[in-house]
Amino acid sequence: MKFLVINGPNLNLTQFTEPGMEGQIDFNTLLDYIEAGCAQMDVQVDFFQSNHEGDLIDEIQSAAGRADGIILNPGGYAYYSVAILEALQVCGVPAVEVMLADPSGKEPFRSVDVVSFGCQGRFAGEGVSGYLHACAYLVQLLRLDGGAQTHLVQ
Repeated sequence: MKFLVINGPNLNLTQFTEPGMEGQIDFNTLLDYIEAGCAQMDVQVDFFQSNHEGDLIDEIQSAAGRADGIILNPGGYAYYSVAILEALQVCGVPAVEVMLADPSGKEPFRSVDVVSFGCQGRFAGEGVSGYLHACAYLVQLLRLDGGAQTHLVQ
């Protein structure tokens, strides 16, 4: 099984903390963490990061035929990118959204996650562990359903 992990704007500059790990980790260490965790589930991963909405859409559109699933952290695009939502809806590859922090209680404009409507699941507020939970969820989804039926994870 192969998943495409797509990270949106500013995640390449973010420092992350993870329980059980000393201090903060950088973006490349995050990718190593995701790759190692997914490998334990027999999942290969390809990574993509961009600060540009069109590049993220192009990557989503190109997923069909080269990935079994998408793990997407759209960053700030989550709250207004109908274009990313539509790309997810038409690409034919099941996707799960990851949001490192729980957006509830933040600015009011973050109350509606537009991109989540194109995903089969959503993991928010779990920090970097959310990526591995998303991977495990996609593995289970694909093994049970074999496709991209809608499932809700809140």
